[in-house]
Amino acid sequence: MSERFCYRCGISEREGGPLIEGLCQVCFRKENPVLLIEDEINTELCQNCGSYKVRGTWVDPRNYELEELIFEVADNALVENLLLDERVKEVKIVPKDELEEITELPVGTAYVSFEPVDWHIEYFPAIINYEVEVKARIHEMQKELHHEKKMLTVYVRQTVCPRCQKFLGGYFEAILQVRAEDRVLTKEEKDEISKLVEEKVDEIMKRDRMGFIQDTIEKEEGIDFYMGSTSAARKLAQMIRDKYGGSISEAYQLVGQDRMTSKEVYRTSVSVRIPKFKVGDIVEDKKGNIYRVEGVSGKGLSLKNLSTHENEHKDWKTVKRDEIDTVEHERLEAMATSSTPREVQFMDMKNYETFELEKPEFEIEEGEVYKLVKVKGRYYIEEKK
Repeated sequence: MSERFCYRCGISEREGGPLIEGLCQVCFRKENPVLLIEDEINTELCQNCGSYKVRGTWVDPRNYELEELIFEVADNALVENLLLDERVKEVKIVPKDELEEITELPVGTAYVSFEPVDWHIEYFPAIINYEVEVKARIHEMQKELHHEKKMLTVYVRQTVCPRCQKFLGGYFEAILQVRAEDRVLTKEEKDEISKLVEEKVDEIMKRDRMGFIQDTIEKEEGIDFYMGSTSAARKLAQMIRDKYGGSISEAYQLVGQDRMTSKEVYRTSVSVRIPKFKVGDIVEDKKGNIYRVEGVSGKGLSLKNLSTHENEHKDWKTVKRDEIDTVEHERLEAMATSSTPREVQFMDMKNYETFELEKPEFEIEEGEVYKLVKVKGRYYIEEKK
């Protein structure tokens, strides 16, 4: 059998083979470069929030320190623009020292490392020069791996992402309205709800970049949060209801027409109305039992029965069924002056009048001052002062 020769350099197969597609080992690697990435790559980061595109989608950065952020954006752009021979089916990014140790690879596999060797990031566009190195095997008859290096430049330019464009333009998609049933929110409730919303928005924006708060307006009856997305407003309303109980409703207002699709655009008002009850309220059920509200949550009311001083929990369905509602009452302080097996005598600390109560099941100490409530002419002991 006659000996074959490389058609490019003329070396014999015995010296430079085995031949691959008529080429010796060296010429095959030269004629079939693996590293095809461009010499220059352009990318952008948002000058307001630091976000950048990953596979076409704007994402928040892992690090907000400017120098590290620039390298994070540039590294991502390099990886996204990495172009290799189509015969490479599997790519792994590794550190340079790991790449140096690789001598064997399966067919269709490439290992890539890159590192910045020079940069100018004092002003924009930031310029970072990288050395990219690859080892690969694209043919089963290769004796030696492809081993290629290339210098390239990444330009990081500033822009304003779509979210920040909308935020800076005063955009909002929904209004989250927080109110209380048959009363105004207390200052403590407003402060607590505002803190809850601010904390939860940070969590929501990790999944919904438009979930920002455009504005917060405190009104006498409650608070309005102007939200960048309806989805975020709904999630926050659910979180508030989970904590305080209450109901959620929605209303829609036509605000215009989408220029691209000609569809009508609506703005959503998401209203969460928390229950009328608050800690310290005196309430009565349909059987005439008197309670003090100890806690209000999404699961119901925590109550203290003022006749037995036992704690009870009633879910919202039970609250409705038992017709629990606030009741008119008068609060006072009185001293326990004496007791019999059946009664306790108290003296009102304001007018010094005395009155008797049926002796409760719990212990009353003579000489101590107690907080009482008067409901429909009957006295109930709340607690020791």
